[in-house]
Amino acid sequence: MKPNTKIRWTASAAGAAVLAAGLAGCGQSTATPSTPKNNAPVTITFWNEMTGPYETALAGEIQQFHKLHPNITVKDVVVPNDAALEPKLLSAVVGQNPPTISQMNPPWATGFIQTGSLVNLSPLIAGSHGFSLSPFYPNMLKPGKWPGGQQYLMPFNLGAAIMYYNKAAFQAAGITHPPTTWAEFAQDSAKLSGPGKQAFAITLVHTYPWLAFFDQAGGNFVGKNGEPNPAAFAANGPAVKALTLWSNMVKNGSAVLTHGYASQTDFANETSSILIGTTGFYPYLDQAVANKFPIGEAPLPADKIAATSLFGGYLGMFSKATPAQQSAAFAFIKYLTSKAGQLYWMEKSEGYLPVRSDVAQAAQSFLNTHPAQQVSLSVLPNAIAEPKVAWWDEFSHEVLLNAITAVLINKETPQAAMHSAYQQAVALAQKDGTYQ
Repeated sequence: MKPNTKIRWTASAAGAAVLAAGLAGCGQSTATPSTPKNNAPVTITFWNEMTGPYETALAGEIQQFHKLHPNITVKDVVVPNDAALEPKLLSAVVGQNPPTISQMNPPWATGFIQTGSLVNLSPLIAGSHGFSLSPFYPNMLKPGKWPGGQQYLMPFNLGAAIMYYNKAAFQAAGITHPPTTWAEFAQDSAKLSGPGKQAFAITLVHTYPWLAFFDQAGGNFVGKNGEPNPAAFAANGPAVKALTLWSNMVKNGSAVLTHGYASQTDFANETSSILIGTTGFYPYLDQAVANKFPIGEAPLPADKIAATSLFGGYLGMFSKATPAQQSAAFAFIKYLTSKAGQLYWMEKSEGYLPVRSDVAQAAQSFLNTHPAQQVSLSVLPNAIAEPKVAWWDEFSHEVLLNAITAVLINKETPQAAMHSAYQQAVALAQKDGTYQ
C-alpha cells in the first residue's frame, strides 16, 4: 500500500468519533451469513489499491475465483493509494454504503470495529469446512486479531523490508558482501558515495523503512496499555539512536532524502546503490533497472536485534452486506488466502510474500529465481508489524514522518524532534481515549 503523506483523514482516532456519530441510531448489526439459495447469483464489491502489475495479478485471481464460483460476481474497484482509500471507506461507512470487503491497514479497523461496521471473521473461520489458520504465519495473522483472539482481518498483500543493492557498484568499491551491522552499513555507504552519488537513497513515503531501524534498536512506541511509551522517545532511546544514524549519513554525504518514490529512479540511474523497501518494490525496480546492472537482495543490517518491518494490506468484511453477500465474500477471502490463491498471487504479482508457510514449501522453483521473495521469507520471523492502537495511524503518517524529515533536513536535532513527537503522541492518545 502506497500512502500519500500529504493528505490524511484517519478512520482511527478522530475518525472513530465521526463514525460513532454517523452510525448512532442506525441499527448497525452483523448479519448472519447464509449460503445463497439454489446458487442464486450474488455480487460483491472489493475495494483495493492494486495498481500496475498488481492490478493485472488481482484480475487473474478474480477470474480464477469466478471459475470456481460462477454464481458470485466480484466487482473490483481500484483506489490509487491509502490517502484515497481510507477516507473513501470512512465516508462510505458513515453513509451506510460500504463495499462488501476492502483492503485496509489494521490501524484503520479500530474505529470500524468500535462501531460494529466490520464482521468478526472468527465464527466464519470456525464454521468453515477445511479452512484453518494453522498454515498462516503467526506474525502476519496477529495484526488482524483483536482482544479475545477475534480475527477481524485476514492478511493479503504483505512484504517485509529488505535491502536492495547494486552488485556492480559494491564490487567496484571492493565490498565483498552486503552490510550486516549498522557500522558496516555506514562504512560501506561512505565507500560507495562520491561526487553526484549518495549511496543510500532514503524513501519516506511511509515510515516503515525507518521503523525497521527503530525496531533493531529495541524500540517499541506503544506501552502495555496502548499509551505512547516514553522510553521510545527518550533522549538516549531507540528512536534518537536510529535517527542519529540516518542523520549522520545524510550530513556526511553517504545518504540522501528523496521525494516520494524518486529513490527507485536514483537507484536505477546508479546515483545511489542502496535502497530499502519491501518486496513490493521489486517489479518496479526490475523494470526501471532493465538489466543495466545486477540487483542484489539482502536482509537489513542489524543493531541490538535483527528485525525488519512488516508492511502491507489486510482484508476486512463490512457488516452492512446482506447474509448472501457475506457468505460470498467469505468464500472470496478464503480463496485469496488459500494455498492455491496465495501461490498464484506470489508468482503473478512478483512483489508480495505468501501469507502461509505451505505456499513457500510448494514454490521452491519460483523462489530460486526470485531472491527478493526468498530473502524476505528468510527474515519474516523477525518482521514486526505497525501498532494497531487508534492513535498510531495519524501519529505515524503525520507526526513521526514529519519528525524524521525535520531531522534529515537538519531542521531539528533527533532529541528535540522526539521530545515534540512524544507530546503530540500523548495528545492523540488522549483524543481517542487511550491515554488519560
